Amino acid sequence: MTKTKSKKMTKSTFAIIIMAVVMVAMLAFGGTYAYFTATATKKTGEVSTGHVMLNANGATFTGIQTDVLPGDALFDSNATLTIDTTDTAGNYVAIRFTITGGENLSIAADGIEPAGGTGIGWYETSTTGIFIYGTDATTASAITAGSVEVPLTNLVIPTSVDDDWVEGEDTSTGNLMDATITVTMEAKSIQVSNLSAENAVTELIAAFSA
Repeated sequence: MTKTKSKKMTKSTFAIIIMAVVMVAMLAFGGTYAYFTATATKKTGEVSTGHVMLNANGATFTGIQTDVLPGDALFDSNATLTIDTTDTAGNYVAIRFTITGGENLSIAADGIEPAGGTGIGWYETSTTGIFIYGTDATTASAITAGSVEVPLTNLVIPTSVDDDWVEGEDTSTGNLMDATITVTMEAKSIQVSNLSAENAVTELIAAFSA
């Protein structure tokens, strides 16, 4: 009985020692198992973005007329927009005209739009004063050439505008005679790739109020 008991105690003692070793190992390694692992070296790649650039030779118009009368052209030369882009598909372009200093004056759409209202050219959008280069007012056209012309010489003071100067008064009744009229032209462009001709119109109009 004594030998059997001694053997049992020896086995128990051995088991306790093994458990103690395992617990110490678990504490030493944070209670995790060991696995085969591998690590790849870091790789870095650089991507260069393209650009869309627009230059206007008419930021301040040098060809504006003087002493203009109803029926006269506002400008004696056209403006040219120069396009610089890495988009091989081209650019969509829009312009906005703002007139100050003359009551009842606005940029006439029929002076900018193609004759007969058909073909590719500048069309006034749903927002007055903003013209899109396209096939109509809702569909832009890609400009792949380096520049596009704006037909400013087609803009005239309409003969329907009346004004009268009464003797003794400092200004005419319509404030158009001896007035300084300022015409401002802004231009915006956007990439063609990954953008529909219809959505481009919406985006370009929004760009003027951004």
